[in-house]
Amino acid sequence: MQAACVEALAGARRLALGAVRDGLLVHASAGLRRMFALPEGATGTPFAELVAPEDRERVAQALASPDEASVAFRAMRADASLFEAELSSVRAALPDGPATVIALSDLTERGRAARPLSYLALVDPVSGLPNQRAFLARLQATLGAARRVDRPSVAMLVAIEESGELDPEARGASLRALSARLRQCLRETDTIARLGQTELGVLLPRVDELAHAALPAARMLAALTRPAAPDAPGWRASIGIACYPADAGSADLLLERARAALAEALRGGGNRFAFAMPVAAAAAPAYLPWNPRYAVGVEVMDGQHRELLECINRLGDGLRSGRDFDELVEALRELVRYTEHHFATEERLMDELGARAERHRGEHRRLLDSLMRFTLRLDAEGVSQSAAFLQDWLFRHIDEVDRPFAAFLRNHGQR
Repeated sequence: MQAACVEALAGARRLALGAVRDGLLVHASAGLRRMFALPEGATGTPFAELVAPEDRERVAQALASPDEASVAFRAMRADASLFEAELSSVRAALPDGPATVIALSDLTERGRAARPLSYLALVDPVSGLPNQRAFLARLQATLGAARRVDRPSVAMLVAIEESGELDPEARGASLRALSARLRQCLRETDTIARLGQTELGVLLPRVDELAHAALPAARMLAALTRPAAPDAPGWRASIGIACYPADAGSADLLLERARAALAEALRGGGNRFAFAMPVAAAAAPAYLPWNPRYAVGVEVMDGQHRELLECINRLGDGLRSGRDFDELVEALRELVRYTEHHFATEERLMDELGARAERHRGEHRRLLDSLMRFTLRLDAEGVSQSAAFLQDWLFRHIDEVDRPFAAFLRNHGQR
């Protein structure tokens, strides 16, 4: 009976069936892979990557429930597009161990009448573009998909400024006309969103190489600086461009790199675009203060993540202020020691609850191996690259691995 269940999970073409263990998708039917546009070897994917960030907590609770559970949520395909879905789950004993068996339904058509509410939550009412919430969700999903298939993606930040005065109604009309023009500069799979009063975000989920981002950037500058109508003022614009994985491996750092590139474009007089400076050439990683959105909801993990970030920031401050090299090396060694302590804490929690989190442990081993390659070459560039590498890894690890693990811990009474 158990073997038949696994065979059904693997072979179902019309039904979206799967199984989740320790937050990872361990079985996926052809129907489920088609629903999320996943490759055939999608097992091992963190299920949280298939869920919009704001819905991950509710979905994690349903997956951890010992009883049958059902939850509606916003799901994300591999191309970062969103759709409304419903998940039903039940615990089951499979031949390779206990897991949560899931069945998913696409509610897009069924929920068409209720769609205006979710639509409004993700769209800027003035420009008609996706808003910041939608952009960040698509960015997370795009990077998740890019990691699975090892392909570059590009994020851009666009600063816009009116070249004349407009009343609110006329400004809205000008923004909407401008938005329609900007969409024509991009591919169907690309995303452009309004992030703030004078800032746009652009996401190119597939590029062959970073230089290919120059063409849509140049097109957008031309569209932005040309008046939307003969009697309307034009817009001044500057664009900062950063590429995954060359410039950063996490959403937060990718946007930081794009923002630094945008500042460089503005320093050059505006109406131009600039690429992010390669990490290897940077003197120190950008200072990033702790933000509540980095929290995973388990006190010991959040406290140690916060201390790790503070250690990285202190090392970056030392690099920027020109501290004695021996002090920098000692600060790096202290950071590595604290990283090892943090990993030991997480693995102790896994052992106490009997969690089979081999991917999580593997991430720990791979990071320590990578750090060893840096620390064996203790020169200024090695210290700088170690700090940038750890900062980048920390945010990626929190989103991809620690959030699902923290949900598992909370559902077993850990606070």
